[in-house]
Amino acid sequence: MSIASRMRKVREVRGSKQAAVAESMKITQQAYSFLEQGNGSPRVDTLLRFCEVTKVELSFLLALDVPVTDETVARYGTKTFGTLVTEHERLEQKVEFFNYVIKTNTPARTGEKTAAPSGIAARDYGQPVYAQR
Repeated sequence: MSIASRMRKVREVRGSKQAAVAESMKITQQAYSFLEQGNGSPRVDTLLRFCEVTKVELSFLLALDVPVTDETVARYGTKTFGTLVTEHERLEQKVEFFNYVIKTNTPARTGEKTAAPSGIAARDYGQPVYAQR
């Protein structure tokens, strides 16, 4: 998915019309339409204005592998790059733990300390994952 199509999807998820976004960005509706069609490369300051108007972070707009849906915009749209990276690292730890449990056929029970795979702290194993939030 291109930046142009992501801009269109974010605008649609936010429930805005092209004319309203263009006016808020202080550009013409035709110029904004040009951006959404992918004609040319938008400048960084233009992308920043779009992000400000639609209330999403630039890192979300540029994350071409993350789908733009109501859920992803609500969940990740306003998170900074550093927060996204931290949450990704936590998710990788949980995936590694699940793979370890499956591979060793070790049950993960509340209060039971399980030997952690390398690189993951044992404290992550004190409670079942479904109880962690």
